[in-house]
Amino acid sequence: MLIIIFYGFKLIFKKININGGWGISFLPALFFTLILGQLYSEDLQEGWTIIERNLALLFIPFAAKAIINLSREKQQILIKIFIVSGIFASLVCLGIATLNTIESQSFFVIPNNTHFLYNHFMHHRLSDPIGMHAVYFSIFLAFSNITILYSLLNRKLSRPKKVLHLCIFLFIIGMLYLLKSANIAFGFTICCGIVILNRYRNILTYSKLKLTILFAGLILFTTISINNKLENFTIDYDMKNPSASPIEIRLSIWDCTWQAITDQWVLGAGTGDGHHALVEKYESNEFQIGLANDFNAHNMFLQYWLGNGILALGLFTLGLLLLFLKAIKKKNVIFISFIILFTLFSLTESTLRTQKGLFFFVFFAGLFYWNPTLWSINPNEE
Repeated sequence: MLIIIFYGFKLIFKKININGGWGISFLPALFFTLILGQLYSEDLQEGWTIIERNLALLFIPFAAKAIINLSREKQQILIKIFIVSGIFASLVCLGIATLNTIESQSFFVIPNNTHFLYNHFMHHRLSDPIGMHAVYFSIFLAFSNITILYSLLNRKLSRPKKVLHLCIFLFIIGMLYLLKSANIAFGFTICCGIVILNRYRNILTYSKLKLTILFAGLILFTTISINNKLENFTIDYDMKNPSASPIEIRLSIWDCTWQAITDQWVLGAGTGDGHHALVEKYESNEFQIGLANDFNAHNMFLQYWLGNGILALGLFTLGLLLLFLKAIKKKNVIFISFIILFTLFSLTESTLRTQKGLFFFVFFAGLFYWNPTLWSINPNEE
């Protein structure tokens, strides 16, 4: 709200031109689909709660136009603050996990002492002290680490700075492993590969050994992260199974969501009724894990379709595509990585259902849209 107020006034009184903003207008358009969805919602209170939560869709994309006029130095300060905040939060999580382990004299939370999810140093248990969902925290750290890798490869840094960048990069990789988000680990590896290949376009003139080590390390990290999280990969699932694996739970959620969508696939169930329609499917399918945890659709594409129909789904999909094409056109690998990460993130989480995901996307999408070369640097830049 502070950003909206401050930069909103700046837009008005400094008469900043927002012409050319049609490509980012899909975000305000999504906000108005939520308003439209209220016309056929029964639970109006829930609908207005969702609309209030999504106010950033309406204002932040254009307020970001006033933010991009920062100097090059201040733009670097902005990303450094984001990175340092993530590191500080990580240290808090690790410190509290250590204290909990010492106090309980066990790495695990009793009585669930056999599964990594209940390890003080892993997944939601690790991120609980900062009130952050492990997967959301993972995407913040992954995006930070991509900017660190980009800087490490593209800037002429002194040896101490190179060592510092490398240490931070490895520390965040360690955190990503502990947070156990298979999707983010996979997306992070893809984006790191893009950054590396962008830096060494003429790959034949660069040390094949170094590139092999880099890619082998990233692939190993991804393989271990995915194997440890998924435990086993299967497309078979039983909604009534009380001990379903993470992938089985996701498949059950998506099955129930699809059933709810097919009942009202054009307009959706309504802004305030989408979740109720999903819960009804949990009940009819006896999906007790879904009921007990009150799971949302865990897929933003399906979430929009469920609540607000084809229009919302189309706007969200088209908006991501337009941003990706803009990033490709400007050859900004940080921008490209941001879109890839968030799109993959949106396949397994209802990313815009919470402020943690909503503000992250809207804020950075706005910055990149108005300044598509943001944080891309000259190879000779100090």
